[in-house]
Amino acid sequence: MKATKKILCITLALVVAGLALIMPISASSADLPVIVVDGIGTTPLYQNFGTPDEKLIFDDATIESLITDGVKAFVKGANSDADYDKFADELMPVVNKYIEPIAYNLDGTPKDPTVGFYQYDLPLAAYTEEEQKSLFPEFTQIIAKKYGADNTYNYSYDWRADPVDNAFLLNEYIEQVKATTGAERVNVVSMSLGTTVVLAYLNYFGGSSINNCVFASGAWQGTSIVGNLVTKNLRLDAFTLENYLVQSARDSFTTHIFAFAISYIATDEGLTEEYIGDLNDALLNLMPRLFSDTFVPNVAGMPGLWALCPQEDYDLGKATVYSEVAINPDLEAIIDTYHDIQNEDNAKRIIEDAMAEGMKFSIVAGYNSQIVPISDEYEQSDSVIDTKYMSGGATCAKYLKAFDDWGNIYTQANRDGHNHVSWDYKVDASTCMFPEQTWLIKNLTHGYAIENGTVDILIWLLTADAQPTVHTDKENYPQFILYNTYRRKLTPISTQGIIGDVDQSGAVRAEDAIIALQIASGQIAPTETQLALGDIDEDGTISIEDAREILYMAAGIY
Repeated sequence: MKATKKILCITLALVVAGLALIMPISASSADLPVIVVDGIGTTPLYQNFGTPDEKLIFDDATIESLITDGVKAFVKGANSDADYDKFADELMPVVNKYIEPIAYNLDGTPKDPTVGFYQYDLPLAAYTEEEQKSLFPEFTQIIAKKYGADNTYNYSYDWRADPVDNAFLLNEYIEQVKATTGAERVNVVSMSLGTTVVLAYLNYFGGSSINNCVFASGAWQGTSIVGNLVTKNLRLDAFTLENYLVQSARDSFTTHIFAFAISYIATDEGLTEEYIGDLNDALLNLMPRLFSDTFVPNVAGMPGLWALCPQEDYDLGKATVYSEVAINPDLEAIIDTYHDIQNEDNAKRIIEDAMAEGMKFSIVAGYNSQIVPISDEYEQSDSVIDTKYMSGGATCAKYLKAFDDWGNIYTQANRDGHNHVSWDYKVDASTCMFPEQTWLIKNLTHGYAIENGTVDILIWLLTADAQPTVHTDKENYPQFILYNTYRRKLTPISTQGIIGDVDQSGAVRAEDAIIALQIASGQIAPTETQLALGDIDEDGTISIEDAREILYMAAGIY
């Protein structure tokens, strides 16, 4: 009998041990479902939604018509001998015609109540490849390819609407995914406008249902594009336009030709004054009609737009937009609520509280691109959102500038014992809300692509089992990473120094140009540090052209 009991005990122990092996206490981060919350315009909207007359707003044919009609109206108006009222009479009706389907009333409600969208409750793997391409944003498809389509979900939302309303709907979606998958938590990656929705979600629901939360190229602190719009700070500048076209020319021969033409105009004072000056005059003279005929009656009541206004422009923006028409109290209450959430102190507290509930949080931002050229400002950006807003407060040099003149050393703003200054002295991340959890990628424009590896860092962050920091994997994911636009790949950069200072003497000198020339001619092999500091055009090598640029720096020409 004793022997039988002993055998039974051993057998039971083995069964319990076996169950422990096949039933882990908690799933790893990589096994959890990920919910993607993308940006503005990525959820298709339909008029007469759910009826036989349902029609996609802004399909390809509509966009082509908009461009054609807009060009015709612009040309016709431009020939009105500087009669800007006649110009506006031609242009504004065309603009209004295409804005009308998505327009909002001044009380914060949509003008067309029939507009709706589809929400997809299943993971991407439940759909064919063709269905995925037609139903889901490209960003979600890219995440799915790396993370796994069977575990990737897309949260759709009306991007015109109040981020707070969308946050409550996001909560319902998260709870549904949890119930369907059996997961206690989900991973969330949000991009652009989507970060405003997630920030509002964290304010109301905390972080108890989220494992890893990543803000990618986020507009959670706004963008100066909208700030300049609502404050009427719109300008056309030859050099910002040139910069924008030049960076666009990285991928297109056509834009390269346009960039060359604009560069020629920008460097010719007479042409700049004639053409850019005339365009500026037209813009300034058309602005009153643009606001009174189009922006105020159709767009100014759109809560999603106001969510993109930076805090520093918000009060002036409201006063400017509603200088002639009183703001509706219902609308003001709606947009004030999000801007209280967006406030820097509140936003940081909201995220910290969510982290206290076990949520891990990370930010990825781009820099070194000219923002959309509707002003004469040279802010560091990813071409759509300012780096200082994406990153939660990074200190940035102006675009195409460094913190100091060549040869001078910049001192980090907040000395916390870690280096948070980029190797090219353009960004100081020490002033970010979360400096240890913020990554910055040079040359990353507003988007990610699976081919060039820029999405890899997002997958790494989403699958982390512990809070990742900029010190977790310095070899592959240091705080500053270079996206090489020539080779189309990411290059981790952990070096701190002055661009052009190849020998790291603390100043750019003729000796640096000599070393660069020796490297270019194959006489010596560069170290990783020398390559980072001497590859001026960032094509992955130190060439004779790089050596010449370094000599110019040393001579004070740059």
